[in-house]
Formats: sequence, structure tokens, C-alpha cells
Amino acid sequence: MRRILLPIFLMLVSQAPLQAAPATTSTYEIEVVVFENRLADLEGSEFWTRTGQEPAGAEKDQALIAGEKPPPDSSLSAAAAALERSGRHHVLTHLRWQQSAEAKSVSKPVRLISAGGELDGALRFYLSRYLIVELNMVLREPPGGGFFGAGQEQVETPYRLNESRRIKVSETHYFDHPKFGALVRVSPAKAAGQP
Repeated sequence: MRRILLPIFLMLVSQAPLQAAPATTSTYEIEVVVFENRLADLEGSEFWTRTGQEPAGAEKDQALIAGEKPPPDSSLSAAAAALERSGRHHVLTHLRWQQSAEAKSVSKPVRLISAGGELDGALRFYLSRYLIVELNMVLREPPGGGFFGAGQEQVETPYRLNESRRIKVSETHYFDHPKFGALVRVSPAKAAGQP
């Protein structure tokens, strides 16, 4: 009996139409705080390379503009307030938005710009094998603020932070550069009506 049932079962399974699994898109809330370091003697005797390049992925026609300024009780609001109060840091931008985790080829970068225009860049969030955040930003220091040799013309000094990192949900990640940094937190988005 078993010999008869097994071929019948295999024949039925092979003729059944293949059903694709429903596509599920996970939506996340992304919050980012970008801040400038204003520490005395930060550079020491190091020489920082200048770069005249625009941040990759921050093309105006391709990048999304980030959503809203977060409310005072958001995940990173206390950290942003503490950075600003310290006097050693200056918050350049603090934004929050919702975005789905898609493949890198489909995901769009979100543009990060400071009100004064000294920061310009993008954050790209996507799903590869893991969740990934890519930051590509340029901070432009006004003339007179950077390191210049004798007789050199005083020009704007740009500093770049370009880093890609695998992230864990609901953890705060710190992206570091001696001149500026970023705190990024990715959390599952709350459904409408959820507290």
C-alpha cells in the first residue's frame, strides 16, 4: 500500500501550482542625530585631507528628503539635548522618518542637510542579508577653521564621513569622525493606533 501511495503523493505534489510567498515589507522608524565636535585641540598635530567631492548618493533628484523633527520624547532627543548642552558639540540635524527595508538596488538615500548648509549628505537604509545603514556626509568648515600652511589661501575645508555598517534593530549606533559624528537608531515602526 505504501508503494502505491508514495508515487500518487509525489505526482499530486508535482502538479500542484507553485504559490509564491506573499511579499512582506517591514517598515522601520529611522532616527538620526548628526553633530559637530567643538573640542579644543581636537586636531592635535594631525593633518586632515581635504576633499572636494560631493557625497555619493546625495544627488538632489534621487535622494528623498527626510521627514520631521522628532518630538522631545523620541529615542535620541535626550542624547541630542545633552550634546547641545555640553558646549563641546553642536547638533547639525536631528530627523526621524519611516522607511521600508528593501534591497540596496531599490532603496533610495535620504538626504541629510543642516540648516546652515555646512552639512550635506545622505543615509541609505537597506536589507541585504542583514539590515545595513550607509552614511555618506560632508561637513564643510568655513575658511580660517582648518589647518593651512604658510601662504596658502584660506578656503573652505570639507571633511567626509563615509561608512557602511550592519545594524541591529532598537540599538543606538555611533558613526565617528574626529570633526563630526552621527547617532543612528532603527526601530520597528509602530502600527497606526499603537501607543
